[in-house]
Amino acid sequence: MYRYLAKQFPSPPQLFLVHPFQLSRWLEVAWAAAPKVPLIGGSPANEQLGSTTVIADFDLPELLLETLEPGIDLAHPGDWVTPGDRHTAPLLWDHLIYAYLIESTGVYEIISEIVSRMVRGDTLGRLSPETLQWARAMEELLFRDPPPFSIGSVISRLRSDPRIERRRAYYSFFGFDLPFPLPASPVLADGGQPPWKLDVGGANITFQQRLTELFGQIWTGYENRLNQVGANATDAQYVGLLCQTIDDMLGNRRQDGRMAREEMTYVAAMSLCHLTVEYDTPVVQDLQATATSPEERLYKMGAKVGKVPAIRSRELFELAEPMSALLWGIELGIFNPGAAPESLYLPNTLGGPPTQLNIEVNRIIDLWQSATGTRVKGPSVSVGGPAGTKLPAQPLRTPAPVPDSARAPVAAAPARGPMVPSSSNGQHV
Repeated sequence: MYRYLAKQFPSPPQLFLVHPFQLSRWLEVAWAAAPKVPLIGGSPANEQLGSTTVIADFDLPELLLETLEPGIDLAHPGDWVTPGDRHTAPLLWDHLIYAYLIESTGVYEIISEIVSRMVRGDTLGRLSPETLQWARAMEELLFRDPPPFSIGSVISRLRSDPRIERRRAYYSFFGFDLPFPLPASPVLADGGQPPWKLDVGGANITFQQRLTELFGQIWTGYENRLNQVGANATDAQYVGLLCQTIDDMLGNRRQDGRMAREEMTYVAAMSLCHLTVEYDTPVVQDLQATATSPEERLYKMGAKVGKVPAIRSRELFELAEPMSALLWGIELGIFNPGAAPESLYLPNTLGGPPTQLNIEVNRIIDLWQSATGTRVKGPSVSVGGPAGTKLPAQPLRTPAPVPDSARAPVAAAPARGPMVPSSSNGQHV
């Protein structure tokens, strides 16, 4: 959310120079404008939220929207523009999987510790005015109860811990836990259940299994797309059925627009964290964490406060945005049986070059395989080895500029979720 707004500024980090009250107001405008956002194939954003009326059901009356105009000036962040010049262009809305993958890097916990130290003392050294503005924006937008009656007001006495509520959403939608424990582990309820698994009702505990199977089918189809002899082992209709199954699983969690506000709020929060390390922002510079990639910036920032990000942060950052687009496409039904499931792995013309969709899905599979440790691309026959020897078609992990030995999980606890699968991943324990 906020990342797409940031890209409208001459320099994206200038978003943090906008007053947090204006950014909070902008979220209201973004919610109300959501039906105008084209996602894939021109489909409006509210079509796959479980209800075609959920946006109108929860947005502010038009009079209040005008009264609470954010007045963001793209040319001069921190200034105010009149309502006639307001920035109301609808912007992209990422899927909940984006929030999950970004939070899995550990960026939220590292930023939490950094902001905490900045507002309590001067242990991080001298900070620029721009970094102090960043710290205020992050504290107001991420670590304070949202304004009452706002669209992002999903915290109350009934659900007071945003960390737990985000984990509840991830578990419900994907059957995933975050790959590190809460900073202060809560007391387990009867039966040893963590609080985010209580009162969930349905949870898509087979989501990872279905998604991995889909990726396997897509890879087989892509690998055999140029076959001149023999059939392509991938059945397009079966690929469509897998997409429809995932569509149905996610749709069951969205019935009647349930979780729409929460999804937008969690995605917006993680986009602020992502934006912080996506560029050499002032806080990155002040902490001497400048680098050429988000994961390296995050690693250096974490070192300043004694925290280490997830071992597969690079894959998680790179996977978040394309995986969001893919799941929106699946939820829009454009790969269902009778639609175009073969477009995921076949070029537009027989023997033609791969489409942009083919290339992006292949990249998603590479990143997913590396991030989860679950092999999707099967073995191939070794030409130079002994008869019958099979070697992997490619290494399980994607190449990384920094050895894995230089990395460690965010916390020394058994990892859960897609980064390091375990036998209990996504299941009741």
